[in-house]
Amino acid sequence: MLGNREEIRKRLLVIIEKFRQKGAVSPDKAMTVDELGLPPGFEHAMKRRLGRSGVFVEVNGRYYLSEERLKQIEELRSARGGAWNPRNRIMTLRLVQLAIVVLLVTLFLVNLFVQSWELKVVSAIFLVVLLVMIALQIYYLSRARKKFSFQQGSKTQTKTGRE
Repeated sequence: MLGNREEIRKRLLVIIEKFRQKGAVSPDKAMTVDELGLPPGFEHAMKRRLGRSGVFVEVNGRYYLSEERLKQIEELRSARGGAWNPRNRIMTLRLVQLAIVVLLVTLFLVNLFVQSWELKVVSAIFLVVLLVMIALQIYYLSRARKKFSFQQGSKTQTKTGRE
């Protein structure tokens, strides 16, 4: 699947470059599929997800590249695709929490059979680490929700502003 995505991305970059080379970057400079030398499936793809993206815009059977929309999509992709975006942070915290809980349970079970103050100290340390991880998870979840609600609010404002 990843190979397919990469292939689609490469084809899309080639198409974007064709639009730029031909100068079809505004409504008054829009061109037909034949003038642009686009593949036959382009018009079909425009009726689906490619058309909904808003990167390529149709005007009376002619197409042009919306550089503004392309820039918006690239900014969203870079913001969403970062290795430490909120979703990845929360997922990593959950996995670490699971590992700590397993270690804690193991230590408590071992401590039932081997009464050792060292095991109790290590268990206490893991318990503190678990509490810190839970606090971090709550922090990241609250930030992600604030960001999501802010984005939702700005989307509704732009939609009502257009109407």
